Amino acid sequence: MIRFFIALWVSKFVYLIYILRGKRLKTDMPGVVAYRLCPDFLSRISKPELVICITGTNGKTTTSTLVYEMLERQGYKVSFNPAGYNLKAGYCLNLMRGVNIFNKCKIDASVLEADELTLSVTMNQIVPNYVFVTNICKDSLRRNGHPDYIFSRIEKALNILGDRTTLILNANDPISSALGETAGCKRIFYRMNDCGLKPAENIAPDIKLCPHCNGKLVYDYRFYRHIGSFHCTSCDYSSANANYYAENVDLDSREITITESDGSKETYRLLSGSIFNAFNVLNAVTIFRTIGISQNTIKDFFSTQKITERRESSVFFDGVEYLTYAAKAQNVSAASIVFEYVASEPINKVLVFCMDELQDRFHPTETVTWLYETDYEVLKSPYVKQIVIGGKMYLNHKLRLLLAGVDPDKIVCVEDDSLVPSLIDVTDVEKVYVLFEIDFETKAKNWRDAIVDEMKRRKGEK
Repeated sequence: MIRFFIALWVSKFVYLIYILRGKRLKTDMPGVVAYRLCPDFLSRISKPELVICITGTNGKTTTSTLVYEMLERQGYKVSFNPAGYNLKAGYCLNLMRGVNIFNKCKIDASVLEADELTLSVTMNQIVPNYVFVTNICKDSLRRNGHPDYIFSRIEKALNILGDRTTLILNANDPISSALGETAGCKRIFYRMNDCGLKPAENIAPDIKLCPHCNGKLVYDYRFYRHIGSFHCTSCDYSSANANYYAENVDLDSREITITESDGSKETYRLLSGSIFNAFNVLNAVTIFRTIGISQNTIKDFFSTQKITERRESSVFFDGVEYLTYAAKAQNVSAASIVFEYVASEPINKVLVFCMDELQDRFHPTETVTWLYETDYEVLKSPYVKQIVIGGKMYLNHKLRLLLAGVDPDKIVCVEDDSLVPSLIDVTDVEKVYVLFEIDFETKAKNWRDAIVDEMKRRKGEK
């Protein structure tokens, strides 16, 4: 116990130093200090009455942020890591901020955005009230291996937690919806009805065979990747009946109508016109209603919400919208989903790749396998007028685009990214997307602003 208190006090002191420097906390170092001084820090630290763990391949950051903002609006004292630290050090930091120096809890709730791989070694120490899984898709081969491996890690955590937690699952995902079948925990499902999308076929599908019997999976409809309404042709495995069912999704008018198991329904405003953000709203509504927040309160909340700037931001100049848009390098599913969304949007556009991998700086070789599982083929869209690539991986991206059949005349690439703004051609386009690896949020905004400055310079020359 003495070791724990030393870890708590030292981590709080380190945290205080960062705060006194007057800067936004952009490190999980106080949490690193905590668990290195006391390996069982997470077991010993006091927890609030409500702990919500949100995990999954895609959508956990936006969902976690929405849950945090709603709880704060409801008057809860909430601990959350807005910078997205979702490993062991991040959990230590999150919970450390919620106690005083005597380990007495001073908050009402904690929202933990959780990396899928860490659950089996951390959640048994935290024991969250709810574990929410957005989906399981292909991610980084180097970091996450294969969806089956991620499934096994989450399943291991659930088997340890048992009936001490409630599991909330996406019934449209044939992978993650099989979680917890024998773990003993209560399971709640959410699901979305068909909204008429015709997604591209993926060159590297996340799943083809039934996880129960290896029979063929058939889809009544799909939204993206393997997310949709499914059933197995050889056994009774299919999309589960949902406690929260989005029966009507209108991406054009940005509205979603959700029916609950008691027959009540409500319509909420969407954050954007993308299907993956419609799922983010469904995710959040499911959590809100599960913990007892009223439909009217939720409706009012979404009337004022927008996508976090960590994922999307934009400025306008001279009739063109210039956006930064997170695409997640090395994450096959996330990059493919974003590529398909921006390519299918029925307006002319320029795509700018800011997608070098930050973590590869410390590796002797780059990881390029993800390029060949990502759906670059959708970028052949006639709405994509130019693709500009900057950074050290520019030739890797160019080769993949050429193999995908993209017109070579549309591709412009350069290693020196300071030259990127001078290469942009906005003739007859309405949007310029800077697609960025999530560690390059600031860099992407700098690129975007430099592009706008270049357009202003050109405008002044005319």
